[in-house]
Amino acid sequence: MQLDVLSVSTTLALAFLAAVLLLTIWIKANGKTAATARTLMQEAEGTISFLFEDDTLLDATPRARELLTSNGTKQSSDWENFLTLVSGRFPHLRSQLSDLAVIGTKSISPEDGQPGWMQAEYWSGLSRLTLIQDRDDPVETLDPLTAAAMEHELQTLRSIGEDSPQLIWKRDAEGVLTWANRAYIELSEQIFPIEDGGIRPWPPSDIFGDIESPAGVVPIIDMHRIDLETQADPIWFEVTSLKRGHNTIHFAIDASAVVTAREAQRNFVQTLTKTFAQLSVGLAIFDSDRRLVMFNPAIVDLTTLSPEFLVGRPTLFSFLDRLRDAQMIPEPKNYNNWRESMSELEAAAEEGNYHQAWLLPNGQTFRVTGKPHPDGAIAFLFEDISDEISLSRKFRSQIETSAAALDNLLDAVAVFSSDGSLILSNSAYRSLWGGYCEEALVGPDLPGEIRRWQKFSSSGSEWETLENMVAKGELNRAWQGLIWPEGNTKVACRYAPLPDGNHQFIFTANSSVSNVPAQTQGSDEPKSLSATA
Repeated sequence: MQLDVLSVSTTLALAFLAAVLLLTIWIKANGKTAATARTLMQEAEGTISFLFEDDTLLDATPRARELLTSNGTKQSSDWENFLTLVSGRFPHLRSQLSDLAVIGTKSISPEDGQPGWMQAEYWSGLSRLTLIQDRDDPVETLDPLTAAAMEHELQTLRSIGEDSPQLIWKRDAEGVLTWANRAYIELSEQIFPIEDGGIRPWPPSDIFGDIESPAGVVPIIDMHRIDLETQADPIWFEVTSLKRGHNTIHFAIDASAVVTAREAQRNFVQTLTKTFAQLSVGLAIFDSDRRLVMFNPAIVDLTTLSPEFLVGRPTLFSFLDRLRDAQMIPEPKNYNNWRESMSELEAAAEEGNYHQAWLLPNGQTFRVTGKPHPDGAIAFLFEDISDEISLSRKFRSQIETSAAALDNLLDAVAVFSSDGSLILSNSAYRSLWGGYCEEALVGPDLPGEIRRWQKFSSSGSEWETLENMVAKGELNRAWQGLIWPEGNTKVACRYAPLPDGNHQFIFTANSSVSNVPAQTQGSDEPKSLSATA
C-alpha cells in the first residue's frame, strides 16, 4: 500500500515538472518574440511601418495606423487589408515578398513612377514593412500613397461604369444629364445619328425623356420602350432610378427577351383558352390545394353547374358535392361510401390512372379521366359518351342477332378474314367439322381449317388443290363442289368471296344442290375444284 502511494506521488511530481518545463519554454519563446517585436517597432519610430506575423498585424506605427484607418476597404485578414492599401503603388507586392523569409531584407520600388520605395525585413518569424519617401514631411509622405489608392479606386469605378453593358447615366437636381457611360452614348448616337462631319454633342441626346425621378431613398423601377428605324422589333429596357444626394442615377437593362417571353406566354395562354373553349370535352383543373383554377365552357354545358359557382374557385369536394346534388354523378348507396370513393378518385387522379364511365341517373354516360399536372395539380376530363354507348349496344345487339340467326341455319357456314383468320362460324359448322377452343390465344386460320377438312374427308386431292389456291392468292372467284366426309353422305361445298378480301364457305350435307354443275350431278366422284373454279 505504501509503495502504491509512493508510485502515484512520483508520477504526479514528474507531470508537474514537465508542465513547468513546457511553460518555461513557451514563456521564453514568446518573450523572445515580444522582445523582438518591441525592438523592431522602436527602431521604426517616426516612420510608416507595419509589423506582421504571418497574416496577423502585430503592431504598427502611429502614422501607419492612421493610414490603415483612412482605408475604408475591409478584407478577410490584416495582410489582405495592407495589400489593398498599397496596391495602387505596389500592385505585385504579394509575389515580390514571397522569398522574404529566405533573403531576409528587400527593397521594392513603386510602379507609379513616384519617388520612394518599400523596405521589407524578416526577423525571427516577423516581417517589418516600411514605406520610405524622399522627404520626411508627413504631408509629403502620406499624399503619394493616399493619392495612389484614391486613383486606383477611381480607375476601378470608372472602368466598371464605362465597360458596363447596362446604360448608366446621371442627372442633377434640375434634371440635366451630367454624365453617361459608353453604352448610353452609343445607343443615343444610334437613335439620334450625327451628320457627317458633325460634332458629338454634350450632353448626349436624351433617350428616355419621361422617366420619373424618385422622391426618397426607395428606387423606382419601370419598363420603357425604344423604337429604332434600323430594326423592326422595339427594344424594351427595365430602368431603375436611385436618388443619391441631389442627383439621380439611372440604370437601364435590356429586357427585350423577357418582354418577348411574356408576350409569347400570353399568346400561348390565349391560344389554349380559345382551344379549350371550342372543345366538346369538359375540362376542370384543380391546383395543389385542390381549388378549381381553370375550366372551359363545355364543363358548364355537361355538368349544368353555374358559371358563378365555378368562377368562385370551389374545392374539389365542393365541386363533386354540387355534381351529386345535380344528379350528375353515379348515385351511391350511402354518403359515407361516396366520400370514400371520391377520396380514392383524387388519389387515382394524382397517379394518372383514374379512368371510369359514370352511368348517370338521367341515362347519360360520362367518360371521366383524371390526370396529374405540374406542381401537384390534377385535371379532370368529362366526355359525354352516351351516343357511343348506345351505338355500341346497337352493334352488339346486331352481332348477337346475326350470330343467333346463323346458328339456326342447317348449312354449315364459316367466314375467314383476308389474312385467313376465322372470324365467324355457326353451330352447324362446328358440328360438321368439330369444335375448337374459343378461348385460345390464336384462333383457327384458313390453311389449318383446310387441313382439318381434309382429315375428316375420304378424298384429299381436292383439298390440296384448294390449299394451293389459297397459298397463291387465287381464291378470288366463286366455285362449288362435292365432298364425302367420312361416315356421312356427300356434302356440297360452296365458296364465295366477300368484300375486303374476306372468304365464305358453306357446307350443305345430305343434299344434292341444284346449282351444282350438271356434270357433277349423279357422279360417284367429286368434281375437281380447279375445274369448277
